Amino acid sequence: MSWKSGDFDRQRLRGSVRRFAPAHAAESLPAIDLQRLYDGGKRLILLDVDNTLVQWKTEEFSPEVVAWVERAKAMGFGLCIISNTHRLDRLERLKTKLGVETVRGRFKPSTAMFRLALIKFKRKPEEAVMVGDQMMTDVLGANRSGIDAIWVRKMEGKEFGGTKINRQIERFLSSLVYRALVLPETPVPEGTPVIETPLGKQILRFVMVGGVSFMIDTLLTYLLMRWIHVGGEPMGNVVGRWLLGTFPGVFAFATGPAKAAAPVLGGLASFFAMFNSFFFNRLWTFEARGKAHKAEQAARFYAVAILGAILNALVFSAVYNGLSTHLGHTLLLAKIAAAGIVAIWNFVGQRTFAFRAAKP
Repeated sequence: MSWKSGDFDRQRLRGSVRRFAPAHAAESLPAIDLQRLYDGGKRLILLDVDNTLVQWKTEEFSPEVVAWVERAKAMGFGLCIISNTHRLDRLERLKTKLGVETVRGRFKPSTAMFRLALIKFKRKPEEAVMVGDQMMTDVLGANRSGIDAIWVRKMEGKEFGGTKINRQIERFLSSLVYRALVLPETPVPEGTPVIETPLGKQILRFVMVGGVSFMIDTLLTYLLMRWIHVGGEPMGNVVGRWLLGTFPGVFAFATGPAKAAAPVLGGLASFFAMFNSFFFNRLWTFEARGKAHKAEQAARFYAVAILGAILNALVFSAVYNGLSTHLGHTLLLAKIAAAGIVAIWNFVGQRTFAFRAAKP
């Protein structure tokens, strides 16, 4: 996910995602418009240290950062570094070099340090702004404290190992949060999905739609494999014998005709079940209404779904061929196993790719 700067309309996000959304994103600390902050009623600027003010483990501020801090002081802003570092000697040196106050406390996103800073400077949450490079700590902690957050791009260079884990989560969250980025010059096309429901509800709706699609898939599989008869025997056996005779090398894994037909007929049933999944997930689960971009969304959906169908067929065939219980039980167990694994693939793929917001 490439970096994007600008204001965020957090009202466009629902549920837990909103808590990770900043009020604004900036390329760097010096890129933040101090006059705009002042005109907006901000009087206290809370600052993260590593990769916001200075590179991790270093103590040399860039001239641009120093100039920005001095300009903020001249305008009447209170400035305060909030940090949970155990290297008190380094923190003291940074404080002295910049000539700003510091507050130490529990790890962010705890609200403790934010509250202490507000008390120290006798300011209300709406008069403060937090500037930091981490969504999981700086932005979330500020939002939990009722303080607007400005998310800045991390500085180049190394960082703490635990922070790298946060970055992986941040990469996923940013794809959701960027949907609230305000771009006046780029109107949002009709049909572009917006997260209007919490993630938990989306998962619940996806499971419900998936349950219906699973029943369609399973019933069609039974229909094709066992209930339709050709020449007095199940269609699965007839198709399986043809496959074994025509493509013996491809279906060498199969221990019988029905086993050979499983990936083909099971995959065909899954393909037809996709129509139900696309229709209801688009309109209900991910709320991508409107005709605009429907074809593009459908193409992305089927790219995800077809790969999912292939995975479904492979898992179904592997489980079906690997079990030795009664045919009916084997068929159902194989379908359940395949559906459970593919459901994870489909949800992530549909949410982040098929029905994602249009790129600006």
